[in-house]
Amino acid sequence: MKRDWELVRVILCRLEDMDTTNGSLDANDVEDYSPEFVSYHMNLLDEAGLIEANCAKPLSGPMQCFAFSLTWEGHEFLDKIRTETVWNKTKDLIQSKGIDLSFDAIKYAASTVLKGMLG
Repeated sequence: MKRDWELVRVILCRLEDMDTTNGSLDANDVEDYSPEFVSYHMNLLDEAGLIEANCAKPLSGPMQCFAFSLTWEGHEFLDKIRTETVWNKTKDLIQSKGIDLSFDAIKYAASTVLKGMLG
């Protein structure tokens, strides 16, 4: 499966919007994406240390994940890409340089965009 940065941003935003530490984000609850695709991304984000999630791969069937919260690093990353303006400028900057969207490229480009906006 390919990593979908739009979905990554959706998952991070949805977790930040949760108003309790008592719940979780179910992969089935993310609109416009299959639960299997969402679970794959939740697992990636958990492995990257951006979210706390519980993922299980049954003997038959796709992986199933529930995400509980952002980590400190997840909050820091989301702070850089939360707004549509910064997110779109970040993607444009990376693509204009002919670079693939990667975690490090997005963090660096978003920081550069933010610095430019702050003057």
